[in-house]
Amino acid sequence: MLRTFVTSALRSVCRQSPAASSLVPLVQRTQRATLMTLSRPCLLPTPSLASPAHHQLLQLPGVLAATGTPSNTRNVTKFSLVKGKRKTVKAVLKRFKRLDWGAWIRTHSGRQKKLFKKSAALRRRLKQHVFTNATQSWLLDKMVTSYWRRPKHFINDPYKPYHSRNEYYATQSKTFKV
Repeated sequence: MLRTFVTSALRSVCRQSPAASSLVPLVQRTQRATLMTLSRPCLLPTPSLASPAHHQLLQLPGVLAATGTPSNTRNVTKFSLVKGKRKTVKAVLKRFKRLDWGAWIRTHSGRQKKLFKKSAALRRRLKQHVFTNATQSWLLDKMVTSYWRRPKHFINDPYKPYHSRNEYYATQSKTFKV
């Protein structure tokens, strides 16, 4: 219901009327900034919108930290413009793998850089995968849709031994008596 309300509001704002033809680019620009992903930390005004009032409209609260440096963004689209649905961040799918019990794993950062300087033991450790902590797993779960949170089953999956975690009660596989 909220999704249809937001999309209908967006479509009504995007329609051009002859009286407000000069305001439509500004409305569309601020609409994209608030509802879609920010590719840059802040939106700079275009040369045609050089007045301070337009500059304040384009600055979003919380984008710049108190020091003036850009803050980190997760690039999550909460409402798409076409269907009004939440979108998956593709960078998460490229860099991480979700195990069936909810943890995410990744490769070591910098594992292929300057290998001639690294010892054999360090090179061996860099080939291994690393678990994310609970906070990072929770954040990554919010960045993907429910489709990617469901267990996926592949033929000859190299991660098959890691999909079960029977040491803890909460993640134990349930056995049914027949």
